[in-house]
Amino acid sequence: MPQKFDPINFSEEISADPQCNATLSSDRYTSNEFMNKEWERLWTQCWLFAGVLTDLKEPGDFFIYDIGRESIIITLNDNNNISAFYNTCQHRGNKIFTEDSGWVKQISCPYHGWTYGLDGELKKVPDEELFEGGVCKKEKSLKEVNVDVWAGLVFINMSDNPAPLKTFLGTIMDQLNPYHFENMELVKHQSVTLDTNWKTARDNFLEQYHVDFIHPQHASFVDCCDAQNYLWPFGHSHTWVESPVMNPRYDMPEEPPDYMKQYLIGLELDPEDFNGKVPDIRNAVQKQKRIIGKKLGFDYSELSDEQVSDVFQYDIFPNIFMTIHAERLWIFGPRPHGADPNKCIFTKYSLMIPEDKIRDKDKGLELLPGSYDYSYSDTRVEHEVFTRQDVIEGRNSMTVTIDQDIHYLNDMQAGMHSRGFDKAILSKDEERVQHFHDWVDNWLSDKSLWSKVSNSS
Repeated sequence: MPQKFDPINFSEEISADPQCNATLSSDRYTSNEFMNKEWERLWTQCWLFAGVLTDLKEPGDFFIYDIGRESIIITLNDNNNISAFYNTCQHRGNKIFTEDSGWVKQISCPYHGWTYGLDGELKKVPDEELFEGGVCKKEKSLKEVNVDVWAGLVFINMSDNPAPLKTFLGTIMDQLNPYHFENMELVKHQSVTLDTNWKTARDNFLEQYHVDFIHPQHASFVDCCDAQNYLWPFGHSHTWVESPVMNPRYDMPEEPPDYMKQYLIGLELDPEDFNGKVPDIRNAVQKQKRIIGKKLGFDYSELSDEQVSDVFQYDIFPNIFMTIHAERLWIFGPRPHGADPNKCIFTKYSLMIPEDKIRDKDKGLELLPGSYDYSYSDTRVEHEVFTRQDVIEGRNSMTVTIDQDIHYLNDMQAGMHSRGFDKAILSKDEERVQHFHDWVDNWLSDKSLWSKVSNSS
């Protein structure tokens, strides 16, 4: 039986149906023409996840979001408001900041010393008298970029007058608010360079068709083949996978697999009590996590039983997807290269609830297996930047599952260039891929729904 795919509209005016039928031909992954059209009509129009609010704790804190050919400064100004600007001096276009993040008292261009306030206002021009007629500081302040924050996540939008972030995410916000991502801590930040188009990476994470073949370990804790999927407006989607359960395509074991044993032990349950009762584990975990959560001070009361145990993935158009547990959030996303459609940067942010609420080593309690893979720190975690070869040779890892995906993505992109390949053909279980590309075409069209919504706001 194929998976289920249900469309969900935001309103009568904002439909999940983009009224497009995209053809997944190789040129949409390899051509400079298609890449340039995406830049003008998609990347510079969409709300884009740029980083986490915890990187902006004090006035003067900043981080840089690089996307395609643009670099954007995001900072906390003196009024404790978030500001965003293009990372380019208004004197002669020099890139102001070259480091990923930091703290400054003011924004100063290293080339000629033009200095701006944290709000972007031009404050000082050295030897201003040498400029005929002076310099109009208001006109030569840094160029602003739209910025908004939701659930501790920072989004930017480069268009002139976009509809609000709330319009873009719609009722997805309501579904995810109970997780309280804003209370989670950044425990890992990683980026890997890939020789693949950003959409090749996105496609991989929009279907479970490949799971049985390159992720065999999943068979012992999730049921991907029966996933429930939802299709949202603007290109968003999400999938819901039950856990901890066995993949029904395999024989049911007599005793719990290793992953389930770890889960049960951390929740003060005896794995031997589930010998011959493996299908009962999911329900037992849902009940016991609420009990252990109270011992550790973590509140599950806003979450459904399914949200307590299962894995939810939300795909936020165009380029990020969030793998969500009640206690942990992974945010993944490929960013396009500025000039080459065959390259991208794939980034992962790992956030978790505070350490004392997810585990107690002395008592042997752990709400989610794998929490000990992460180290909490009083300082900002290092941004690890590495290559695909580093992953292949075991020097860096984004978890076993993601490493397995990374192994294949470059080869997928290479195959797109073959004379032996024309266009993709999709199964019924790959409908999220089709939905995504249909919306890509809608964004690139002269009558995109987002343009209509933005013009009316």
